[in-house]
Amino acid sequence: MKHQFMPESLRRVFLSLLGLVLLIGLTACPKTLPKPEIDRAEEAMDKLKAYEDCAPETVQAARTMMERAKALLKEKRYDEAKPLLIGVDKLVAQAKEECDKKHKEEEEAKRLAAEKAALEAARLAEIPEQRTEADAELGTVHFGFNTSELNDESRQVLSGNAEYMTKYKDARIQIEGHCDNRGSTEYNLSLGERRALSVKQYMIKLGVDPIRMEIISFGAERPVESQATEDAWAKNRRAEFMRLK
Repeated sequence: MKHQFMPESLRRVFLSLLGLVLLIGLTACPKTLPKPEIDRAEEAMDKLKAYEDCAPETVQAARTMMERAKALLKEKRYDEAKPLLIGVDKLVAQAKEECDKKHKEEEEAKRLAAEKAALEAARLAEIPEQRTEADAELGTVHFGFNTSELNDESRQVLSGNAEYMTKYKDARIQIEGHCDNRGSTEYNLSLGERRALSVKQYMIKLGVDPIRMEIISFGAERPVESQATEDAWAKNRRAEFMRLK
């Protein structure tokens, strides 16, 4: 039997098709699973919750990228998933840097605030107390723990002080806010100011011209009682009045 040879043109077509099939077969074969990148990304994701409050946008970007990477891994599109997994690791590192920077800034702000409060406390300590006999007619207002709100008893005292201001029409007063010694220096200075301001605002409602009143906070720098008891603390939480010369 004679061998039948394939025509040259047909042979070329066959070889071309065979090459195409082999190329498709090689392309269709899944690439190697990027296990190291998966492990690093998952390890990074375990740390992500700690950065939610200080780097929320970066955290969300990392989570979105990880979800996309997982979807690609499920489809065995490993080459496409690999750069996303690397990106997740980098985003988590970026979130950590953002949080470290933010925490450092917050600590520096606290340090500066404490330093400023200490300087203010030292300045206030140098202000001499100047009381006059007329000051005895001005009642002292007391406050509850950690509040600047006035109670009914305080309002009665302030009504009497408003009458004093009506009686002495040329009088100008300084309202001093005080606190007990629980809390930081800067917090107590702020609370003392809120207490003095609360008193001033109520006095304005009673008809006293605001230009005749000044406020100042001494925080916990001028206690009337030094004992660490509830009774002593209650006496120190106050707003006092001093007539200005």
